[in-house]
Amino acid sequence: MNILAKHFPALQILIPFAGALFAVLSFNRFSAWLIAIISMSLSLLLSVYAFQLTKMNAIFYAFGNWPAPIGIEYRLDPLNQPVIIFINAVLLFFLIFGKELINVTITNYIEYGKQHIFYSLLLFAHVGYLGVISTNDLFNIYVFIEISSLSTYVLMSKGRSPKALIGAFDYLIMGTIGATLILIGIGFLFALTGSLNISDVANILSNNDNSRLVITAVAFFITGVILKMAFFPMHFWMIRSYSSTAPFVLSYLAAISSVLGVYITLRFIHFTIDNEAIINSLSLIFRPIAIFTIAICTFLALRSRDFKKVIIYSTASQIGYIFLLITIPEAKQLLFQLLIVDAINKIALFTIVAHIQNKKEDLRFINFVYIERSTFFKTLVAFSLLFSAGMPITSMFLIKINMFDLLISKNLIIEFIIVVLASILALLYHLRLAKAIFFSPHHNETIKIETKLYGLTAIVVIQIISLIYMNNMATLAGYTESVIVN
Repeated sequence: MNILAKHFPALQILIPFAGALFAVLSFNRFSAWLIAIISMSLSLLLSVYAFQLTKMNAIFYAFGNWPAPIGIEYRLDPLNQPVIIFINAVLLFFLIFGKELINVTITNYIEYGKQHIFYSLLLFAHVGYLGVISTNDLFNIYVFIEISSLSTYVLMSKGRSPKALIGAFDYLIMGTIGATLILIGIGFLFALTGSLNISDVANILSNNDNSRLVITAVAFFITGVILKMAFFPMHFWMIRSYSSTAPFVLSYLAAISSVLGVYITLRFIHFTIDNEAIINSLSLIFRPIAIFTIAICTFLALRSRDFKKVIIYSTASQIGYIFLLITIPEAKQLLFQLLIVDAINKIALFTIVAHIQNKKEDLRFINFVYIERSTFFKTLVAFSLLFSAGMPITSMFLIKINMFDLLISKNLIIEFIIVVLASILALLYHLRLAKAIFFSPHHNETIKIETKLYGLTAIVVIQIISLIYMNNMATLAGYTESVIVN
């Protein structure tokens, strides 16, 4: 236990990293899957154990006993440890309940002797995400972003659709531009401070208020993050890439991308810059863009003629809600609830698409076929759509009500009107999804869902649990205070 308590910041990264290496050396798909399950189970248990250690105070871990700011340092605290637990849980859920869907929709389209590499790449991508969240070093953030991105490009290129390679290339180009902008921002801060350690940089910048170099660094860094998150008006790459990516891969990637982007934004703004004038200026910039994102992406979701694209535009619109809440300091608890509930809903929706697209590649509404003898599947779909649409007595409905109340209390009338209208339109495009599933006419062909529904059943149960324990989750994670503590 002493070793775990002392070295858990490194072990949280090293366990899935070792799993990725062993998965490569297994040369067998089942063995690689089993190695991934074992490594992620250990990582999740360790992250839950570590949460108790970080609940009261931040824990700093210096690699090689080289203290910061000279050496590389990890920082685990109440902001990032709950995020680590969540993304570990998402990947473990993906591996346990999605084994069949992974096989039939992804690895079956990979050369037999290389199918085990899929699980290795999945773990390498996850190592990158964990590193971004754990590190207290700015350049290390960039390094881990690149590690995760390189693996993600390959993951997105695999699947049934031959267009997946084009979508992955789109993501590669835009992702590289975003990462380059982040690196340039880090370079400006290094030129000004001579340090890459986040805590050290923050201490030095406290004496350089509103420096032009600081403002330039913030502009590059935040623009890069916005591009990586596909925040309007830089959302276009996500629409193209996600449209051709195997949907079950998206049930993992889309579920954690928003959480990761918000974490990087909050860590940079509040722990690196921590300048009230700059934070207020960013809020004034983010808020109108967030409103445009909500309005435009919701409208495009309503106008879309493809089942999968409706869900992708819906995913893009949720990024607008997230950034809107980032601009309101009192929305910390609500932001955490939205991130978790939205991630769960994304997993459900993309899992539904994976089950259907396994049988029918073309998901345009005009060509949608009747799903026969799938009563249980349709029941699960009904629950998932109710939760995603924010119907009364669901988690998203309660979040929207709290959001309405918050916007009115802050006298943000325009934002309130846009959010209300977008919520109404969201009900309409979810109705289109329901119509396609339940009321598609009998064409010459029909499909039957033959893949196991364990994962979809589990996620619906989790959606119900999230409704019951929504406030408890925020309290347990320590996200009930209105101010982010440095």
